[in-house]
Amino acid sequence: MNERRIRRLQELIKERAADVLAREISDPRLGLITITKVQLDREMQTCKIFWSILGSATERRTNERMLTHAARYIQKEIGKVLKTRRVPHVTFLFDESIEGAMRINKLLGELRTEREIREAESEDLEPDSPDPEADEPPEQDDVAR
Repeated sequence: MNERRIRRLQELIKERAADVLAREISDPRLGLITITKVQLDREMQTCKIFWSILGSATERRTNERMLTHAARYIQKEIGKVLKTRRVPHVTFLFDESIEGAMRINKLLGELRTEREIREAESEDLEPDSPDPEADEPPEQDDVAR
């Protein structure tokens, strides 16, 4: 199967999985899940659906269990829109990249704040520099002599 067709099918799977989660799953454990990407192998046997959620580790585990439970239903619904002979086996994997990016942004923000505090403290510790113009003797006008 060519790359272009794989990409098209991956996008179709992503849209359908997101739609099923948003409109058709009525599980009370379901949080605000975002489907981040889909990896479909060339033989269309396996399909990895990466997801993310903003929330605690407990919410993540709860939604992970819900997705595992709903995987067969979502796979069946994906099969209805693919129009292919084979329906790939769907697995859901948590996308660590978004969580990692959020951690990095938080660390960068903390470093920025720390640097600003250090700069402000160092400015407070510097002795007041005298006014350079105050040290110079007053200029005498050549005409007044």
